[in-house]
Amino acid sequence: MSNSRTDTRKQILDCAETLMLSRGFNAFSYQHISSQLGVKNAAIHYHFPSKTDLGVAVIQRFRRRFARWTEREGQLTADPWMRLEWYFDLLGRYYDDDQKICPTGMLSAEFHALPEPMQAEAQAFALGLINWGGDILRDGVERGYFRFPGSVADKTLQIFAALQGALQLARVQPAALEAVIKQIRLDLGAR
Repeated sequence: MSNSRTDTRKQILDCAETLMLSRGFNAFSYQHISSQLGVKNAAIHYHFPSKTDLGVAVIQRFRRRFARWTEREGQLTADPWMRLEWYFDLLGRYYDDDQKICPTGMLSAEFHALPEPMQAEAQAFALGLINWGGDILRDGVERGYFRFPGSVADKTLQIFAALQGALQLARVQPAALEAVIKQIRLDLGAR
């Protein structure tokens, strides 16, 4: 049985997430959400007293979703290439959904304009993503899947920076994301 308060809270989070990924956190207000959902601003304030509370909840949602996704994909295969390909696919799905950039890209672009509680959540989210990627690269190097000069830590940062930039650039140059993914594959030793 569904609870109308839970449903309203979920709808608010869904709407805020869409607005954050397509416009950025600072480019929408509670009025945008209330208009889209047909609710009063008071209903939003009931669940999220401040916009910062809403932003923190959305980032925590991203973190939980990513944790579930990485756990599930890790159980399906230990192949480092396949794990990277699943991440590339995930980014492609974000972009294909109304040219959204991924959450870490949006949060990084607005980082200095975000309230401190959101900055802390954004840092934790980005660190988790980078650590996950580093684990895949380290495993891939140790098992002979990947070959590249330099350190795993530096290559991980390079890959994530390239992917973030490619998602943003794809808004004006649609082929950018696939071109960057192709180059990452080559840089890691794909044949």
